[in-house]
Amino acid sequence: MAEFIKLSPALPWIAGQGHAGLVTACAPDRLILESALREKSFSVRLTHITVSLQNDQNFHFKGRLETELYPFHFIIAPEVRQTLQELLGQIRKDQHIEICRSQDVEAEDRFTGFGELSFLPEALPLFDHSEIDTRVKFLGRTFALPILITGMTGGIQKGIEINKRLALAAQKYQIPMGVGSQRIALDNAEYAPIFSVKDTAPDVFLIGNIGIAQLADHDALDRCARAVDMIRADALAIHFNVVQEHIQVEGDRNLAGIMKGLETICKRLNVPVIAKEVGSGISPSSALMLQECGVSAIDIGGAGGTSWAHIEGLRSSSPIVSQLGLSFRNWGIPTAYSLTAVREALPQFPLIATGGVRDGLTVAKACALGAQFAGIGLPLLKAALQSEEAVEDTIEGFMRGLRLTMLASGARTLDDLKTKIIRGRPYESNFERLIPTHR
Repeated sequence: MAEFIKLSPALPWIAGQGHAGLVTACAPDRLILESALREKSFSVRLTHITVSLQNDQNFHFKGRLETELYPFHFIIAPEVRQTLQELLGQIRKDQHIEICRSQDVEAEDRFTGFGELSFLPEALPLFDHSEIDTRVKFLGRTFALPILITGMTGGIQKGIEINKRLALAAQKYQIPMGVGSQRIALDNAEYAPIFSVKDTAPDVFLIGNIGIAQLADHDALDRCARAVDMIRADALAIHFNVVQEHIQVEGDRNLAGIMKGLETICKRLNVPVIAKEVGSGISPSSALMLQECGVSAIDIGGAGGTSWAHIEGLRSSSPIVSQLGLSFRNWGIPTAYSLTAVREALPQFPLIATGGVRDGLTVAKACALGAQFAGIGLPLLKAALQSEEAVEDTIEGFMRGLRLTMLASGARTLDDLKTKIIRGRPYESNFERLIPTHR
């Protein structure tokens, strides 16, 4: 049974013979059409239709109509399937933004593991607020804050403005920024402006983004190099999202030979490669394999924050796929657990902790557990949909929370935080030892 992506709002279509209507759903090989006049059949054969997006982009399709089905199934001719992939790419990115903006897309339990941790408060200030040092070194550069704007997504119109706002803020606060998956622009250079922000923010440390499934292609090195050159990237993130790709209707599911491809990319690409999970976490064994492949850093992308499995389930019209999204909504290693396990396996390796980081206190906890950066996605995406000022305000809030945590725990530097963190509540074990449970 074919799986379909729900379209809301539906997209207008028109045929040269004068027929028109709405596209209500789509799949990798077909469009589901409804007639504007509620016709159950057409007097002529439909072989060519044009579908319009809200940004006035038109997509022209050749195909055939399966007249025995209603709503009508318009089967796309093989020679224009690439055009359908471009349409699906645009729809996917716009839907990702809208779903993230309007629905609850986080893990249902919100469990990252960070809530189990506390800092030991110091009531007597040991230094002045101005002496706090939040600088961090990463891939040969020094940044002002241990905060990374993680790549999420963005359609052609919204994406340009979103990434521009994020890049300007990243440059202002001297923090790195990642873009969302560049797959759509690698297939069609027309979409490159979504990700090209260095004309706006030339000094930003920019991280490109490509999916691990694309490393199975014979031209993987060329695609990675084009992804870097397209945006003048300072590093390239290879994202791992096996669960998402297998729930996503149009997902990339060919994973044969990807680790060999990753090793080749790490050896031959002219910028550092970052391995990036997107919500399932990284196990110690996977981290060791990634190190052997030659990656320069790992974003452990743990569970507890944005659930892309759930998002893909919300996009689908299939009850089976929707249920898969719900079943895997909480899937993965909680961020704090993954970070701690990987840090033990790789004591000196550069790590980024992404997944459910929602305030500056959590940024401090991630640093205390050994992360160079805490990656922040959903809060900054929502802010970027509002304004440049909203992005700055959000980063400002994270920064103030981090600095206050450091001041209140007596940590002058980020490394000092490692000696201030405990599991449980401050002096809880001491309390249990001194107070008997009965007399």
